[in-house]
Amino acid sequence: SADGDPHFVIDFPSSKFSVCFNIDGEPGDILRLVSDHKESGVTVNGQLIGAPAPPNGHKKHRTYFSTITILSNKPERSYLEITPKRIILDDGERLLLSCGRSATVRSSSLEVSISANSNITVTIRDTISFVILIHHYKKPAPYQRNHLGFYISNSKGLSSDSHGLLGQFLNHEVKLLRESLNTSLQQVGQNQTEALKPNPTNTLKVKGRLVPVVWKQRRIYNGQQEVDCWFAKNNADKLIDGSYKDYLASHPFDTGTSFGTINSL
Repeated sequence: SADGDPHFVIDFPSSKFSVCFNIDGEPGDILRLVSDHKESGVTVNGQLIGAPAPPNGHKKHRTYFSTITILSNKPERSYLEITPKRIILDDGERLLLSCGRSATVRSSSLEVSISANSNITVTIRDTISFVILIHHYKKPAPYQRNHLGFYISNSKGLSSDSHGLLGQFLNHEVKLLRESLNTSLQQVGQNQTEALKPNPTNTLKVKGRLVPVVWKQRRIYNGQQEVDCWFAKNNADKLIDGSYKDYLASHPFDTGTSFGTINSL
């Protein structure tokens, strides 16, 4: 999932823990969230909007997702462009929908279900589902902006070669190491993660890379749900393949990727 400023949370169900990270981008940046154009034909990009940082904070500004673009190229090309106010669905014919009215629309390969001013569920070929949360502020503070959150609820139809800030984790497990970096590294079993909670620091092993992490709590789904997660600092350095800049798309409909097939990395 990707939400807030923007906060990313990755669930690893078989390992029974979650990993989280922030991306401190620039307003106007377009981030590749899911890149699976060659296989399933699905691409998801998110564009950032800026806001002043809260007073006494350490950030120079905040960023949020102002637009989520979903492209599906199979069986034929269609796309969705979603903002907190409206949705454009184009599958050969262009349809404009308001986020303020509940509705369900189906095309040949897409289904879009809108719950007014709350969320949008996008289902692709019955095997891929995304949920986009709509965040509206009635009286926003100077550092708040209406924005979107993005959640993957069904990834069965996405391939093992999926990439992007979220997509790269769909088919890869990570291991949690018991000790922090300044002590001996010892692998622990999956069922021992509960015992690790009092330890504020730990290390993840991701594709041979060692990533220092800190225990945190994160609020997701409009703050209605709290998750415990291992937080990777510095724009997810070493957690993600490459660096933040490798995930910048040139435009909202960019289906490219800076990486080859994931198996070759």
